[in-house]
Amino acid sequence: MHEMTINQPLYLNRNSASPLYYQLKEYLKEAIEKGRYKPNDRLPTEEELCKMFSVSRPVVRQAYSLLIREGLVERQKGSGTFVKQRIKKNSLFTEFVTFSFEENIIDLDKNTKILKLEKINDPSINKTMNLPTENEVVHIVRLVHEFEYPISIIESYLPCKYFQNFENFFFTISSKPILNIVESVYGIYIQYVYRELNPIHISQEKAIALHGEENDMAYEITTKYTDGFERIVLLERTTCLVSNTSFGVEINKKLVKR
Repeated sequence: MHEMTINQPLYLNRNSASPLYYQLKEYLKEAIEKGRYKPNDRLPTEEELCKMFSVSRPVVRQAYSLLIREGLVERQKGSGTFVKQRIKKNSLFTEFVTFSFEENIIDLDKNTKILKLEKINDPSINKTMNLPTENEVVHIVRLVHEFEYPISIIESYLPCKYFQNFENFFFTISSKPILNIVESVYGIYIQYVYRELNPIHISQEKAIALHGEENDMAYEITTKYTDGFERIVLLERTTCLVSNTSFGVEINKKLVKR
């Protein structure tokens, strides 16, 4: 756990129709959502915020009360006010046992952003997919977010020899799961998948996207989608920070086989 402070003087618009406490609340909310304050960070004290924004304590208290009501922060007696740990609505375990991570995302076009769409030659990927070393694959990187807060990164790899001109489907990929395009456009149907989860230290590039720190612990979930010819036609790697993830599952006793 670490705390963040703001050193430069900050100003609120005293000519605005919005009350000062609301402006302060919106400033802090934006700072949290954009990752300047991360989960478990201690926010400035009432006294510090009074000095930063030249406002009174009641203004700060009202701003914090609104943030608490919205579930973004929490007070810890004797310690201060902290950014609450965000937990995904659906636990990782629940998603882990479903067929496709992308199919679980509501409003795919609104809650994801394509960071990369490129052709690459990566020997390690080719080895994982049982492809020749010289083979090219389409590499797609999608950032999943919730209320503009990053949740996970989904990387997809598709062999170019099976999916010619796949990069032309950029706008389709923005609104549809890749698996749907694989089956509906290319006529390649998935017969089974193999999925495994491993803890990793996150790279700097992914840490920036997920509002974490380089070498933070993350879960990497690798899924191999295989067709009826036993070809791995899609490789998917989903990365999410351990600090932002929970495991949970509901078990109905009546459905458990004895």
